[in-house]
Amino acid sequence: MANKFARQRHLKAISNTFLTLIPFMTVGSFAMVLLFPPMDYTTMDPGILRSVMQGWAAFANFAYWPLRVIQKGTLGMLALWVAVGIAFYLVKNYKMNNYLPVLLAAVAFIEVNGVGLEGGGLDISYFGGEGLFAAMITAVAAVELYHFLYEKKVGRIQIPGENVPPVLVESFAALVPSTVTMLVMGIFSKLIIVITGGAFPAFMTWVMTPLVSAVDSIWGIILLSILTMIFWWFGIHDSAISSPLSPFLYANLAANMTAFTAGTALTDLPYIATRPFWYTFMAIGGSGATFGLAILLLFSKSKQLKMVGKLGIVPAFFNINEPIIFGVPLMLNPTMFVPFVSAMTLNGIVTYMFMSLKIISKTIVDPSWNMFCPVGALISTLDWKAVILVLALIVMDMLIYLPFFKVYEKQKLEEERTEEAKE
Repeated sequence: MANKFARQRHLKAISNTFLTLIPFMTVGSFAMVLLFPPMDYTTMDPGILRSVMQGWAAFANFAYWPLRVIQKGTLGMLALWVAVGIAFYLVKNYKMNNYLPVLLAAVAFIEVNGVGLEGGGLDISYFGGEGLFAAMITAVAAVELYHFLYEKKVGRIQIPGENVPPVLVESFAALVPSTVTMLVMGIFSKLIIVITGGAFPAFMTWVMTPLVSAVDSIWGIILLSILTMIFWWFGIHDSAISSPLSPFLYANLAANMTAFTAGTALTDLPYIATRPFWYTFMAIGGSGATFGLAILLLFSKSKQLKMVGKLGIVPAFFNINEPIIFGVPLMLNPTMFVPFVSAMTLNGIVTYMFMSLKIISKTIVDPSWNMFCPVGALISTLDWKAVILVLALIVMDMLIYLPFFKVYEKQKLEEERTEEAKE
């Protein structure tokens, strides 16, 4: 059921869109970081750190225009690109040989999310992370409405003749469905404004606030982490939870980026639960926080477990742990169930507490899920203390896995001795 849920076409289109946009978000994030030094050198004592921040500020002033254009064109337009991406993957799923529905999704996004309340002019306030949830809904609605009308041949215009170009035939066939789709989205936009007094993205922000708050709470993190790892233990990939969760994590990260560019301190950003929080501070070495286990495996007395450690340690540096999950194995292994479920959850609890208490900065950059976690911690928070925290979490994960690992190692050693005796 969980796998079927993860493969649902709309959720899959949303997930694929965010994965596709990783280069946009990564480049835009780094452009934003380069534009805004995290510390004000004018209030610092003379020294190396002051010189670094002063040089950083000088570079930001020199490269301001190209960096700002990159940041605005990527993160500043993120909701629009998400709408286009979702439409693209839905069109691909429906096997429609036409890019018109993708353009319709972009038009629908502008109609619903980009119309100013005064005079109906273009308002780009919700083209960034603030409009993500609205972008998802408008893209899905536009493509589904168009697909329904097109498949039902509503108002289809047929052009007679054998030598008519196929592209022209398709264009006329899509004329009425396209017109109806744009009219419906325009009317919907006006209705939302009349009923709520605000734009659709503002309404969606209000509707989604309870869910976002739940995801961003320590209890939400604990629940999601435990569910993810229980599913993984039964052999259901962690994407069954992480895919539906991605829109929330990306939206929170986008909100943090916006707040940072507006001058908010790194420790005062609005959200803790973001994509880099999940992959950098919780899933250290991969889901289940198995980097600590990978180190233990390297020193195992069991030939099998030591071999798994040798094969798995390098991928673990890049948060890839399938060699360990399938090699130990961790799936359906009752001995390793407790640490497999609890290590990542405890990482989340500790990190959440450190960030909520403002001991370390919250995240503003997504360094990608496969960045070595201590490096990713520094990049995502611009805080050297985050590196120390991740290293401490790795040690904690080793201690969590150690007693269960020793019990399992003893079982494997007995199995190996039995096999050797048979030979």
